[in-house]
Amino acid sequence: MADDKTSLVAGNKKDLEGGIYYEQTPATRCLQVGFVALVVIMVIISIILSMVRGTDLGTYGGGHFMLGISLIGFVVLEICMIVFIRRGDLPKEKTWFLYFVGGCVILEAIFTDILLFQ
Repeated sequence: MADDKTSLVAGNKKDLEGGIYYEQTPATRCLQVGFVALVVIMVIISIILSMVRGTDLGTYGGGHFMLGISLIGFVVLEICMIVFIRRGDLPKEKTWFLYFVGGCVILEAIFTDILLFQ
C-alpha cells in the first residue's frame, strides 16, 4: 500500500495534473521563457566579467572570482526549483517563488557587476 511519500519520491505519473508540463497559456509560457532568458543573460555577463576581473593579480582577484562562483550557486538552486515544478513535486501554484528567486539572482548579478567595477 503506497502512502503520500511514495508518490513524491517515486514520481508516480498518474498523480500529476496535466502530465510533466502543466498546461500554460501562450502568454504565460512566453513570459516564463523571456524571464529565464533574461536571468541567463545577466548571469553569463556577470560570470564572464568576474572571471576577467578575477584573473587580474591585484588585491581582490580571488574575491572577484568567488563572486561569480556564488552566482552559479544561486543559478543551481533556480534550476532545481524549475525541475521540481516541472516534475510535479512542487505545486504549480508555487511558481511565484520561482520568479522571486529569479529576481534575486538578477539583483545579485547587478550588484556583482557594480562591485566588479568599483
